[in-house]
Amino acid sequence: MQSDETNETQTETEEIKYRRRRSKRLNIRAKLIRLRSRILNNRESSFNHSLKKTRYTSNVNLNRRSKFIGVSKNNTHWQALITVDRVKKYIGIFNEELEAAKTYDLYAVAIKGKRACLNFDYTSQEMLELINFYLMNSRVNMEAS
Repeated sequence: MQSDETNETQTETEEIKYRRRRSKRLNIRAKLIRLRSRILNNRESSFNHSLKKTRYTSNVNLNRRSKFIGVSKNNTHWQALITVDRVKKYIGIFNEELEAAKTYDLYAVAIKGKRACLNFDYTSQEMLELINFYLMNSRVNMEAS
């Protein structure tokens, strides 16, 4: 009788462990270093923005919507998310919508390269400055905007 109960509890704990498994935080440092070298070798010239696909807007969703790709409102702050291999990955939470959008752009370029859908246009020099500041401070430079 006890063995049946222990088997059931083991199965329940295994299911709980499986459900609670979290994805690892995105580490883009190595990808940014490779991108920086490609820019310096003149293999990447410019990065162009894409238009955000518009959804319906109602009064309920108007407060939480952002005009930027990958950015949404989370209570009083803005959060950035990116989809990698059909799974949403959390980038971070920010005080300003613009900072979240620029951080999303940096992650998108690092992960998807030229195919990335960006919020802003960047020259190779601007992207290089963005990458260098991020590598030094682990955040996006908002004073340069």
